[in-house]
Amino acid sequence: MPHCKIHNVRFYEPEPQAIRCMSLQSTSKKLAVARSDSTIEIWNLNNVWYIERTIHPTVENFSIEGLACRLAVTGESAFCLDINKNKIAIGTEKGYLNIFRIAEDEINFDKFLDKQEGRIICLKFEPSGEFIVSGSIDAIRVWNVGTGHAIHKMTTGRSDANKPTIVWCLEVTNDFTIISGDSRGKLTFWDSKVGSQIESYQSHKADILTLCLSDDQKSLYCAGRALDKWVKSIQRKIHEHDVNSLVFCENKLYSGGADGYLACSYYPPKTLLKLPPVLQGPCVHVAADARYILLRYAKHIEIWTLGKAGDVETDRRGMLHLENEPKKLLVLNRLSKDYNGEEEKEGINCSCMSNDGKWIFFSTCKGVRLFQFVYVNEKPNLLKVDELEHKYIPSVQAVFSPNSSQLIVAPNTGGLIVYDLKDGRSSVNTVLDNKGLEDTITFLTTSSCGKYLIAGDAKSNIVIWISKKAEWCKYCKLPKYQHPPTALGVHPNTSYLIVAYSDSKVVEYDIKKRHFTDFSNNLGTIANKQWKSRSNPIRNITFDPRVNNIIVLHDDSNIIIIDKK
Repeated sequence: MPHCKIHNVRFYEPEPQAIRCMSLQSTSKKLAVARSDSTIEIWNLNNVWYIERTIHPTVENFSIEGLACRLAVTGESAFCLDINKNKIAIGTEKGYLNIFRIAEDEINFDKFLDKQEGRIICLKFEPSGEFIVSGSIDAIRVWNVGTGHAIHKMTTGRSDANKPTIVWCLEVTNDFTIISGDSRGKLTFWDSKVGSQIESYQSHKADILTLCLSDDQKSLYCAGRALDKWVKSIQRKIHEHDVNSLVFCENKLYSGGADGYLACSYYPPKTLLKLPPVLQGPCVHVAADARYILLRYAKHIEIWTLGKAGDVETDRRGMLHLENEPKKLLVLNRLSKDYNGEEEKEGINCSCMSNDGKWIFFSTCKGVRLFQFVYVNEKPNLLKVDELEHKYIPSVQAVFSPNSSQLIVAPNTGGLIVYDLKDGRSSVNTVLDNKGLEDTITFLTTSSCGKYLIAGDAKSNIVIWISKKAEWCKYCKLPKYQHPPTALGVHPNTSYLIVAYSDSKVVEYDIKKRHFTDFSNNLGTIANKQWKSRSNPIRNITFDPRVNNIIVLHDDSNIIIIDKK
């Protein structure tokens, strides 16, 4: 592989967000993870687990304490919720239990149960849905959903007479045994039929924050602050900080907490996998012609110039002295006006920058923004394009054409919008339908020649358009694979499309001939056992334009070079 200069970018510092709570959809093996900035990630746990899509918050300064849906509730702040078949129960600050019913296309308020004194901190449906167990300060209650009354109140007791006991978490078994974890570090089992304690264990030295049962309900997992152990039989120290949520799926325990890592552990054999908090989708864009780099954060965008080294010998190895250091040119915050004309902040869904460095695009949950960027005499100037059509429709993906003359946007309503860019203005060239795609677009890219446009969705549909006389026409669709893609890229010289899937399969597709290459057909037999047992998804695919036979891939911990020869 030829020598090349590598830029070590040390100035990108996104802040990791803690995991607040998680919820599992067991049939599809999708895990919803809510973080401290109120972002919700949908993780696909089939094969190699990866973020399939991200749901960004529409407002700021609120905390997600449970996952199901967004509803208005009686009793001020909602602190917990649970779902049983067609019913949702929500516990609030003022001690109200709100019951909602799920219809085919809507959720309707049903009733609220008798008000209790103090905040409802946690709750859990009994399997039949006829009863609800709630936890609060110093007490656990069993509620009859039909009558709306509490039939049992069980007091927890205190380790210190002046310090109340907080019931942080609950589980309910199929035989209606109640299990609670509290601020004393005690794990307690309760008989729901008579409302009495069965047994109690001092399993932790500090608060137990979360519980979960195995699928067969023969094993119980608990975690929380100052974690020493997960179960008495097996010692596992997985997180260094508070653990806020546990989910069990097919003999694997998924956990998340203050450190932001999503961890998976199972036994036997004793195994631990950890994935760091990451921003989904392209969060770094290089404007190659202008030598700018765009860095996307959750709440703002930064534009930097790349550093520049002096001329050196072609075979030089090692660190190079920079003649020009990287420089921050711009910080772009996202602001909009609410109905009262007040400025409010929005989360950034996606962003990109044109190769010539003259255009910056980003989307929030309330719409899209397009700016013209001018940098002359070391003075940055930003001009907003106000006449942008469809600007109130949020985007999930966006990309500029290689020659910076077009912007292709994937709105969350489906399809693609192609804008022509000229003289600081934009106009809609065409709107492409989403025929061939069945889900939200998760990948959008163009070939470096600007001739092909490729879009992929979470259901493994990959569609290709071709540019004819500055207009895009449907060209072909790849054969649908059984697992979703995690990365794709187009070789700049050969127009071969490389796709990596969640089961570690990698394919090479000849766009011009519309079929898989011979190398792609042989790649499945070449891949070794170590490759197929990888635990991290391929996140990006790139190429060395000077060598056609080299494919470069990376995941969270490795850079992988595939030599086709």
